Amino acid sequence: MDRISELPEYIAHHILSFCNTSDAPPAELVRMSVLSKTWFHLTASFPILNFKIDNFVSRDSFFKYVEYTTSRFYHQNLTAYRFRFKATLEAPAELDIVNRCLELLLKKGVTKLVIDITNPSESVMPKYRLPNIVLSVSVLKYLTIRGCDLPSSLLIDALKFKSLIYLELEHVYIDDEVIKYLTASCPLLQVLRVFYCHGFKRFCVYGHQNLQSVTIYSDSLFEKIDIEAPKLYRLVVLDYDRRGPPQIMLASCEKLRTVAYCGYPLANSNGFTNFLSNFPFIKKLVLVTKYKYNHLKLSNNSLRTLVLNLDFDLEEIEFSTPNLDLFIYSCDPWYIRHATSHLPHLKACMRCYPDGSIDTLWFQRLRLFLDKKNGFKALNLYIHTNRVCFLFIYYFVVDNYMKQYQHNDVYDYTHSNGLAEIRCVRKPKGD
Repeated sequence: MDRISELPEYIAHHILSFCNTSDAPPAELVRMSVLSKTWFHLTASFPILNFKIDNFVSRDSFFKYVEYTTSRFYHQNLTAYRFRFKATLEAPAELDIVNRCLELLLKKGVTKLVIDITNPSESVMPKYRLPNIVLSVSVLKYLTIRGCDLPSSLLIDALKFKSLIYLELEHVYIDDEVIKYLTASCPLLQVLRVFYCHGFKRFCVYGHQNLQSVTIYSDSLFEKIDIEAPKLYRLVVLDYDRRGPPQIMLASCEKLRTVAYCGYPLANSNGFTNFLSNFPFIKKLVLVTKYKYNHLKLSNNSLRTLVLNLDFDLEEIEFSTPNLDLFIYSCDPWYIRHATSHLPHLKACMRCYPDGSIDTLWFQRLRLFLDKKNGFKALNLYIHTNRVCFLFIYYFVVDNYMKQYQHNDVYDYTHSNGLAEIRCVRKPKGD
């Protein structure tokens, strides 16, 4: 007995949302639509519209499908929950179709909107500008814009983004005034992500009561980040400009707990020290840079997790972090994306991802680093290489021996602080 067909439409749509809707047209929904008239109606009214030109054999079939589907939604008085459009525009006729389709759908309202339009050459087609009707969708909660220009009436007409909680802009021209206007006009905004957007020199957000997470990726010079948001807990900045980080002012962000910075602090140890002074309350810090330092000294009393991807050796690092639980050191930024875990019987954990294989010299440098008073009393020490991963249970006691393993070789060193246990976690295949 087909009991799913007897479910209310909104419940059936929720079940259908777990199907693979990344295809356009969604193959699974098309197959379901031929089962019966009920299923045809359910799939035809499915409120998640995903239009991606890469999944069509021709441009003509793609734009015909987009025009047919949006027109049907409008004339049947259906409302889309999520609308995603990803394509390139190569002719004025395609531009007209996109504008008509957006006009029809946005009149009915949409909760999640993703517009991703890039042109192979602006000499053939100008950069796509979003229609002004986008600014009047009061029920919009999630908005992502890639490769487009913002509506021409943005700074003239009153924004109605009273429900917007997520805003992502990528390769969109924005200046200082646009940033302030957008954030001031979105009082419920919680997440703001800006990727490679040119035009602004100062990223300023003032008096925002709900903003919680800000991400900025920039490949051009910008001078300042000034945020007044009492609920902000996460800041990510990727800065490819080699003239040092922007001025950062976050004095009112007392709930800021996670900071990630990839870029080029001033080429000395004070560059990092001054950078850290902006974040007195953080719990997690991720630093990625390719500058070469003679010595690096970090100090922070609240820090619990420290991730460093730096171009120098362990013995050149010294930090005073009495509450640190997890320290990750890597020469390859790929490793810092991996999840980390703790063993249950020890609190502190350190993970090392050396660049290439490890040898006797590398272990000597590790010993010099552990000799320093970095705040560890006991820790799980993981050393990951291309071939093997070892777990070291390290205790700071007297008159033990430091045993060091590289693949199948064993080295013994007398050491005032020793290893109480050494155990191989993962052996290389074939050994």
